[in-house]
Amino acid sequence: MNQVKLGLWPTSISLFFSTILSPIPALAQTDLCAKPAIELVVPWAAGGGTDTQARMIAQPLGERLGKQIVVINKAGAGGVVGTSSFVNAAKPDGCTLIMATGATNATAPFLFKELQFKPLDDFTPIAFVAQAPNILFVRSDSPYHSVQDVIDAAKAKPGALSYASGGVGASSHLAAALFAESAGLDMVHVPYQGAAPAIAALMGGQVDLSVDTGNQLGHVRSGRLRALAVASKERLSALPDVPTFAEAGVKGVYYAFWGGVAGPKGLPDTMVRRLNKEINAVMESPKVASYFLKNGSELKPEMTPMEFKTFWQEELKKNEHIVAISGAKAQ
Repeated sequence: MNQVKLGLWPTSISLFFSTILSPIPALAQTDLCAKPAIELVVPWAAGGGTDTQARMIAQPLGERLGKQIVVINKAGAGGVVGTSSFVNAAKPDGCTLIMATGATNATAPFLFKELQFKPLDDFTPIAFVAQAPNILFVRSDSPYHSVQDVIDAAKAKPGALSYASGGVGASSHLAAALFAESAGLDMVHVPYQGAAPAIAALMGGQVDLSVDTGNQLGHVRSGRLRALAVASKERLSALPDVPTFAEAGVKGVYYAFWGGVAGPKGLPDTMVRRLNKEINAVMESPKVASYFLKNGSELKPEMTPMEFKTFWQEELKKNEHIVAISGAKAQ
């Protein structure tokens, strides 16, 4: 009869469990940067829309990850300088991330002849943060009270109406160009060096119209500007009484300035999934969500990394067409 050697059990069991359990602490760390701080690169100046997005999520995200999130601003050439620097220097270790935007990662390829990075292939999409649909604005004393009023005036005198934008190829320019093309209008584009001077020109009477995001809602609430339509598929919670362009009779005018978090090419899936989960949780938190919504943004906290990648690809296709009809030339 075979005898069971009970004396070997404690040693065998000990070896078995040590083999099973010892890798667990190491595995638990593979979904995060090994350093105490994670850099979040913003390829725009401090104080802008993308910088605000980054700083709104940095602290709560850091708390969820047990890391410090350090926002690093690297501005220049419409986001291209900071993005190029990120692609050249960031390692796929989860310690350096970037705020990818529609401007740098979906529009710049059609505005710069010698871009130093591939707009999607050099990145790992992680999480969508928010998008701010463009809004058509007029002065509060403008004779135009609806999109139809603008269309009627523009068609009555082709080339007479003018609109301001934040610059050639800016989100505001492309949204206005899409509106003009969709409605069959001939309007004069007056580009400025940024949204602030463009809106100042509108309020000062130098132009008839302007397009921008919810950054200008303060002027609407103060009574200085009137919002006529939003370039989104649904009305904004911040402007419940303002129709979409489709509701106003002009279909196909969907254009927003969007931002999301991305990593360098080759970022491990474990890190991508963890970061996506935590960023989405931050975007669903009442404090963060309410801030974005009241300032005219739309949220998609359920978006997976793959869905973000698909969205990104669709934005590239859309922008190639819109840049072409806008008349903006690659530099």
